Amino acid sequence: MKRMKTMVSLAIAMVIGFACLAQADSMTDARERRKARRAQVEQLVQAGSVAEGGDGYLVAKGQLDAAKAALVKAENADRKIGYEAIAKAHGKSVDEVTKQAAAINKTRQPKK
Repeated sequence: MKRMKTMVSLAIAMVIGFACLAQADSMTDARERRKARRAQVEQLVQAGSVAEGGDGYLVAKGQLDAAKAALVKAENADRKIGYEAIAKAHGKSVDEVTKQAAAINKTRQPKK
C-alpha cells in the first residue's frame, strides 16, 4: 500500500512538472515569436493602423488586410500567453497584469 501511494505521488509530481515545463516552453516560444515580429508591429503602430489598447493588447484602427489582421491576432495571442504566465508567477490577476502592460506599452510608443 505504501509503495502504491509513493508511485501515485510520483506520477502526480511528474504530471505537474511536465505541465510547468510545457508552460515555460510556451512562454519562451511566445517571447521568441514576439521578438521576430516586433519590427512589423512597430511599423503598424507608427503607420497608425493599430494602437496599444488600454487592456494591453493591440487594437486595429480601421480595416486591416488579411496579413495585417493575422499579425495583430498572433501578437495578441502571444501577449495573452505572457500575461497569464506573469499573473500566475506573481499571484496577480490577468486583468492587473494587462493593465500594467498597457501602461508600459503606451510609454514605449514613439511620440508624434
